[in-house]
Amino acid sequence: MSHSTLVYRDLNFGNSSEVLSFLADKLKEEGFAKEGYKEAILKREVEYPTGLPATIKIAIPHCDHTLVNESAIAMGVLNNPVDFQAMDDPSITLDVQIVIMLALNEPHGHIEMLQKIISLIQNAEDLKKIIEAKSDESLLEVINNYLN
Repeated sequence: MSHSTLVYRDLNFGNSSEVLSFLADKLKEEGFAKEGYKEAILKREVEYPTGLPATIKIAIPHCDHTLVNESAIAMGVLNNPVDFQAMDDPSITLDVQIVIMLALNEPHGHIEMLQKIISLIQNAEDLKKIIEAKSDESLLEVINNYLN
């Protein structure tokens, strides 16, 4: 499954909705996501949270493949974490610093991509490299090892 990867570093947002809206808008501007994608992402996050615990916490928002034109991943790295609810237990709040938004146009793409992201979050060293990356290139270098 090939996809494009968009990366945004040094982001400053006050809450999860702001981050989600920013990344969803970028995916739509770049032509990857359809009308309604952002609304679906925001709604789904409330119903099915996407925060994952790790040494540096990650959220993996996504929604139905029917709202996607062409597969892409938008990754945001925050200067200061924002709160997301945990995927496995929504009563737990996680301070998320890396958001990997999936816009995948295949119905089963999310499972496969989720497995790749899980191998990334198990590597504390690479997570650290992601938040310390000083350029988009160095950021892509780390994540392409996992996501491509």
